[in-house]
Amino acid sequence: MMLGAKRIYLLAVLLLLVLLPLGSPALFSDYYLDLFTKVLIFGIMLLGFDILAGYTGLVSLGHALFFGLGGYAAAFTINNLTTNLAPVLLVALAAALIVGLFVGFFSTQTKDIFFVFLTLAFAQFFYLAAFNMTTVTGGDNGISIAKATVGIPGLWIAEVTRPYGFYYLVLLFFVATYFICRRVITSPFGKVLVAIRENDERVSYLGYNIRKMKIKSYIISACLATVAGVLFGAYQDFVSPGMLHWSLSGDLILMSVLGGMGTLVGPVLGGAIIILLGDELSSLTENWMIFIGFFFVLTIIFAPSGVMGIASKIRWWRK
Repeated sequence: MMLGAKRIYLLAVLLLLVLLPLGSPALFSDYYLDLFTKVLIFGIMLLGFDILAGYTGLVSLGHALFFGLGGYAAAFTINNLTTNLAPVLLVALAAALIVGLFVGFFSTQTKDIFFVFLTLAFAQFFYLAAFNMTTVTGGDNGISIAKATVGIPGLWIAEVTRPYGFYYLVLLFFVATYFICRRVITSPFGKVLVAIRENDERVSYLGYNIRKMKIKSYIISACLATVAGVLFGAYQDFVSPGMLHWSLSGDLILMSVLGGMGTLVGPVLGGAIIILLGDELSSLTENWMIFIGFFFVLTIIFAPSGVMGIASKIRWWRK
């Protein structure tokens, strides 16, 4: 069976990601392996965010809520119940289902700018709760998390080593998330989501329950952001209200627009560019955010479809 160009590119990228740790420390320091682990964790969250914003057309300014929810679920479960990441993820996903259903139910009653601000309001509520409930969450000081483990209880348990063990664990979750999202958007359900994004009124005439579809999309997106939050909290051994802050939700929008919303690869690429570029610029100047902002403005003006839009135009030019 012949492989298409797109599949060859994706397999090449996957191979590079698998081989990346072999270059450390001979070609680069472990610090860059830490940085790529962060890129992959944000990639998981951006894949989920794109299901909601890019494919359903619901841009949330409060998605950090679920990233922080995953972090705090990891902190409470690891510190009090078990360090095994499997049950930790189950607890976190149960919390994401409950909170996602609640927030999604009310938020999807609105759309456009009203949806944006309602999701922001819910996220700020959780942020302030985490900030002020110092006896439970540690307030601004946050909570330290014990070392996470993986394995089968009673048979085999091992600590997730840094940076190599954690990198491969996160890479495994990232690949699984990509295929889950790909399965969602290529399914009949995913096609309906795209139709809702384009014209939800026409879709309702076809007999689809628009509200139900939007809530499902919101919950899928929330669960993936929560998984990313669990991995980030366990990786940092620390969680704080900063994981719930609205500015993180703004970063998700920036990353998605830069890479290209409505494409699975685009937001992940945008996230990688912002994280890696931000790291390099911050080592050169304290005012690195100015350059990121200028880069973003140029992207909006000259490439509103993002990096993936530029790639599509290049392919068109070559034809």
